[in-house]
Amino acid sequence: MGRMRIYTSNPGGDKVQIVRDLGIGIMIASSPNRTPSKMYRGIPCALDNGAFQCWRRGFPFMEEFFLGTLRKCYVLDLSLDFIVCPDIVARGCDSLRFSLRYASESLSTAPRLALAVQDGMMENAVRSAVLDGTFTHLFVGGTVEWKWETAAMWVKVAHDHGMKCHIGRCGTLRALDRAAAMEADSVDSASFVRNDSWHIVRQFQGREARTEARAGQLGLFDSSNERATSDGSRGTVL
Repeated sequence: MGRMRIYTSNPGGDKVQIVRDLGIGIMIASSPNRTPSKMYRGIPCALDNGAFQCWRRGFPFMEEFFLGTLRKCYVLDLSLDFIVCPDIVARGCDSLRFSLRYASESLSTAPRLALAVQDGMMENAVRSAVLDGTFTHLFVGGTVEWKWETAAMWVKVAHDHGMKCHIGRCGTLRALDRAAAMEADSVDSASFVRNDSWHIVRQFQGREARTEARAGQLGLFDSSNERATSDGSRGTVL
């Protein structure tokens, strides 16, 4: 498995260069006051649907902002790793039906869609929904408690079906470590750009680099101890 990709929310000004320097991506927000920029070209991007922000503020899903942001990404010639299909926060089967409708109608020609799993969704229902290949990603959303109680299961479901798994709202070092231990493919948090908490990303990346270096050294040590014997078999030098 490769390194877990980290996304943050829409950066502006000098923060775009910080994102580039860190080698992370941008989770573009579908919002009336945050828009994508041509400065994002060449940076890994994905599109959030904005449902969580609507829910948190007590509003229904705002389809016009989602589709408007999607159009702006197209006009700006931005490539999207995936698009989070519209969902309903913490609404289980209602959310699944809502997402499947969008996937079969407005987003039917999108090549990389993420299905957001929400509180109350059952594993078997999700497995059935992804069997036809409509979705390339699972996006673990929902409430904080439910997310971490079920995230490892959703990673397994995704990987069982040749999909990638993304975990939302991972803005602390502990959350990044937990997601990496579960072998999530990617995570996001708006807090990095909002709070300038880039040190958390750097600290996590430093740990990843050290872990990879140790693994490489162990592999080198193991292979260097193996020697071919005179009869062509492999032996170990003591």
